[in-house]
Amino acid sequence: MFICAAALLSAAVQCIFIREYLAIFSGNEFIIGLILSVWLMATGLGSLIGQKISFPNTGFLALLLIALAGAGTFGIRAGRLFFMPGELIGPFSVLMLLLLTEAPFAFLNGYVFGNISKFLRQPANPYGFESLGALAGSLITFISVLLYGKNIIILICASAPLLIIIGLKKRYVLPALAVMMLMVAMDSRTMHWKCNFPFSHVVYGREGEIAVIQGAGDTTIMLNGAVYKSTMEKPFLEQAVHVPMAQRQSHRSALVIFDKGHCTELAKYAGLSVDRIESEPRIASLGSIITAPETFRTSKRYDVIFLGATIPQTTAGSRFYTISFFRHMKSLMPDSGVFSFTLPFSENYMGPSEKRLYDVLYRTLNAVFSSVLVFPGEVYTFMASDKPFSAHWKPLVKTQYLESMTIPSVTARQKTEANRVSAESPINTTNKPFSLLLGLRLWTELFKSTSLLVAAILGALFIVLISTLPRTRDILSIGSTGFAAGVYSVALLLLYQSTYGLLYSRISVLLIMLTCGFFLGTHFKHFRQSDLVIGLYCLASLGSLEIIPCPPALLFFCAHLGIGVLCGAQFVSRKNTPAGVLYAADLFGGALGMALCSTVFVPLFGVLIVAGGLCGLKTVVWIVTHFTPEYRPSALPPTS
Repeated sequence: MFICAAALLSAAVQCIFIREYLAIFSGNEFIIGLILSVWLMATGLGSLIGQKISFPNTGFLALLLIALAGAGTFGIRAGRLFFMPGELIGPFSVLMLLLLTEAPFAFLNGYVFGNISKFLRQPANPYGFESLGALAGSLITFISVLLYGKNIIILICASAPLLIIIGLKKRYVLPALAVMMLMVAMDSRTMHWKCNFPFSHVVYGREGEIAVIQGAGDTTIMLNGAVYKSTMEKPFLEQAVHVPMAQRQSHRSALVIFDKGHCTELAKYAGLSVDRIESEPRIASLGSIITAPETFRTSKRYDVIFLGATIPQTTAGSRFYTISFFRHMKSLMPDSGVFSFTLPFSENYMGPSEKRLYDVLYRTLNAVFSSVLVFPGEVYTFMASDKPFSAHWKPLVKTQYLESMTIPSVTARQKTEANRVSAESPINTTNKPFSLLLGLRLWTELFKSTSLLVAAILGALFIVLISTLPRTRDILSIGSTGFAAGVYSVALLLLYQSTYGLLYSRISVLLIMLTCGFFLGTHFKHFRQSDLVIGLYCLASLGSLEIIPCPPALLFFCAHLGIGVLCGAQFVSRKNTPAGVLYAADLFGGALGMALCSTVFVPLFGVLIVAGGLCGLKTVVWIVTHFTPEYRPSALPPTS
């Protein structure tokens, strides 16, 4: 019962912590692997210690779990107080924040599992209970997220089952209720710690945390701490709208994806039909089409399409600049149609990373459209079409800034430079989002010394932790499966984010499928050739998700379910090793895989190569465990 209740809260806390981390790290998925890695590492260490040291007071442990869940949430929010709004946080600061906020709860949760599981003979019992609780916690979180529930309220609901455990030790009931009341009372105040700028209100959206700033007649909307749109950008909007509109003499229909004020400027064109697409229903204008742009289908053809997304600094933002998205936009236009987006690159000098991103966007556009033109005014307006653009044009309507200030300030040399890019620049894809590689380069360029320090610290920790495990066939299989599952899970999350951008609100669904798979897998009696099967599954499922253009979300959920079933089945089929030790090996392997996946593997190699590597790893383990003498099943001690 205690394992199930603790796992329920743990699943909810993991989802909430990831949501909070995405908000304070400006939605950067680059650190997802580190978040999950620290969680698993702390949980595995707790499980090992729980096997050796007993603490029978379950009431106090339950109370401590609730307190650490609240303290971790508030600690994450407080972390933003030490940095300026929008400031890039270095790897050492990220690691310290993770260790201080999520590691204590994860360690105690692992300790509970290890402490209780050592009294149970069959690993299927504690592992099944833990998976069942995690499934319930993920489900509660998902329902609450759909209802736009606050993170603290979700924590309170997920803590309720632990009150039953606490009720058996009545002296802890009042402290537990006091902790919950304090969490509710501190929620509003701590939101100001995280959003350390004057905002009127905060709401939870599909893609992140939305803060609204209102004052002096203007409105600015922040998404995960970064500007989403603002009414104070008149010169930007004039260039973004009227330069593309001037490329053709007449337009009858336009599509605006994420209206940043485009529709106000487009209203100046008589007879123009304008449709709007928004993905965040809580901030969408009346009459907007609420859908994911990448899945939008219509028989209508638009003469011009405006993309209002910002510079792709995250995987979610990068999905609007991939070759597959551009192809989709092309399918919504006639040959003469114009697809356009405007981004605020540096006007006079681009740094190396910024220039690389610029070249990638241009090259990706050029891989889809026959003609690409960039106009470098106050900002950079990218335009693409299958029909050539005219060298001479002028705005078709009267403007306040564009014709009098922006156009005259642009020289012929600037125009030439804006349309000159490196032919060796890569093309942005969902398989290998350039934003991840850019994030990796920014970290290594700005925080070179601390990046090496963090890598050394994590490497030393993994060596120490892994060296504490026994060297047996079961540990090799489970540890390598944990590593493969860790890499697989993070790669799948990144692929889902680069396809739909809804990880903030759908992380609980993906975890539901994974934990449901773990639970189903515990009902297997035997699992022959498990290492080989898991390797082939990694290659086939991840490869399919990458090859299929914009795969349905259901396929991502089913893929996560499948890896969970295989991992759970292999875990319970290993009956010669204590469940707590297997659990630690599984978690340590998973922690190593997750730490490497989003920071090294996917940014440098892409999802397809990573999937092939996982298949190769598990094939080698299968060969070692079945054809090397010291790992022959007959050499193992018989099952008691």
